Amino acid sequence: IGDESIVFTSDDGEGKRDRSLSVVEQYFDAWNKCDMKTAVSLFTDDCQMRDLQYDDAFSGRDQFEKHLLRVKDCLPSTFNFVVDDVAVSQYKAGVLWHVENSGDPLAFTRGCSFYTIDEESGLIQSGFEIPEKAPPKQGFLNTLVSKFEAEPIRFLPAAVWVAYMYILFISDGILPGVNALALEQRTWEEVRDLSLNFFLVAPSLNLPFSPLVHPMLEGVFNLLLAWAAMFAGFLSDERKDKPNLLPFGPMLVGMQFLTSGFLLPYLFTRTVETSSDVYQEDIDGDIQTLVAEWRPLGGFLGGVGAASIWWGLFARPEFGEFSERYASFGDLLSIDRVGSSFLVDLVIFAVFQSWFVDDDLKRRGVEEGELTDLRNVAKYVPFFGLVAYLTLRPPLPTRKIAE
Repeated sequence: IGDESIVFTSDDGEGKRDRSLSVVEQYFDAWNKCDMKTAVSLFTDDCQMRDLQYDDAFSGRDQFEKHLLRVKDCLPSTFNFVVDDVAVSQYKAGVLWHVENSGDPLAFTRGCSFYTIDEESGLIQSGFEIPEKAPPKQGFLNTLVSKFEAEPIRFLPAAVWVAYMYILFISDGILPGVNALALEQRTWEEVRDLSLNFFLVAPSLNLPFSPLVHPMLEGVFNLLLAWAAMFAGFLSDERKDKPNLLPFGPMLVGMQFLTSGFLLPYLFTRTVETSSDVYQEDIDGDIQTLVAEWRPLGGFLGGVGAASIWWGLFARPEFGEFSERYASFGDLLSIDRVGSSFLVDLVIFAVFQSWFVDDDLKRRGVEEGELTDLRNVAKYVPFFGLVAYLTLRPPLPTRKIAE
């Protein structure tokens, strides 16, 4: 070959093996350990990675890190890249590899990669990866299928979501009123009026544009929105090292408009928490970090929820005492698809609020079996259990404090 600095290694033991791993071998080793932070640290900040399975190159360490994390989420943990041969010179390296699943080689998964190494840092500067035969990209659908196969419990929120969307938007006769796709004028007027009285600010201040709405309907509506907003306390569920198929931030915003229509898809597509060493800086976005770890969040939204309950029971005296307003509320719901769906949403939120709690405690370093009382209150006491949990849970540490 003409370069005596090149060292050949092989997993079959035939070649002379260098016991100190090269930077390229360290990359494959970190990949197989699913340690993507270590893997990406072996590349320069301005690295360029080209993989022929993808249309464009990955430019820079940050973009390449996002790619590695998403690939990690798509592939089973039993997959390993086995290095067959390595040729390493001072500034260049070539690798022959194949993929195994639980020790069994997979068909059509051999490939070769070429890397250049930065002279000053010794880190990988660029790479060009050529698979033997590019398999079909897993894509959203196949990734989702793999999640269901790994955790069949995901079928529960998925089935509830399908039923919810059918009953609300398509069916006639299951819930009162006409289906949402009928675009009944009365429905849009009710949504408009409830939105103008958001969090009861306008009617409490007697603002002139505040419409007159049944107080129990207002109470249910604002309790539901306060409950949906409280899930913002779990924004640490979305991080660079834990991406989800459906990003939590936009889904959280969607919950303010279609509540369970956005909550349930997030639950059956989200990535399970695997880390017990999470910092506030890991959360995507400064605003998300501030909201997720804002200690008064639970108390504030709990106050909105309590005020909503009081409003439904006692506000607007022209609607009479409890028995009278309850009867008129029942009459309203008998012809109101939107109002009836709010009650369904409250039940769904009560059932599924527990799905966030165990993973949230895990990322805060709380082992299973610890903080049992707080854990159970958060999981099984509707709404006010989350209020207590967000107020009393251990905070995520910051790296500055940890250092």
